[in-house]
Amino acid sequence: MTKMIKILAILATVLLAAPGGAIAQERYPQFDSERSRDQPRGQIQVTNDWRDTVSVTMWTHRRERIGDSWEIESGETALLAVDGRRIKVRPNYKIKVGDDWGWVNLDAVGQFSRGTWYVNVRDIWRATHQRGGRPDRGDENVPDWQR
Repeated sequence: MTKMIKILAILATVLLAAPGGAIAQERYPQFDSERSRDQPRGQIQVTNDWRDTVSVTMWTHRRERIGDSWEIESGETALLAVDGRRIKVRPNYKIKVGDDWGWVNLDAVGQFSRGTWYVNVRDIWRATHQRGGRPDRGDENVPDWQR
């Protein structure tokens, strides 16, 4: 009989504590690293400080591609636009130069000042080619995060 009373007491405690736990969780929402409303948003100006014409592509933090790509001549500076309207980007948007390798978060390579993100092609290239050499794409036994 005492064993049954202990089980009922534990069950009652769990049932009474569960709603309080749910209420406590509402007070402290989980950290969302992709909360874009709290991040600075602005136009993006890309300077091609590289020796050749480059192709620049961008994606949102939800991996939605923005436009096609932008071809920027060597020595030129461009404010990126889609259909004649300048785009507004956030620091966690992804940017890439060329067709190979990966992308990098805008805040890792750009500077935000007076409502505009300023970024140089050479900085994007360095950030996406940090390890030097080309990745071994043929080795399927190595996890992606180790390549």
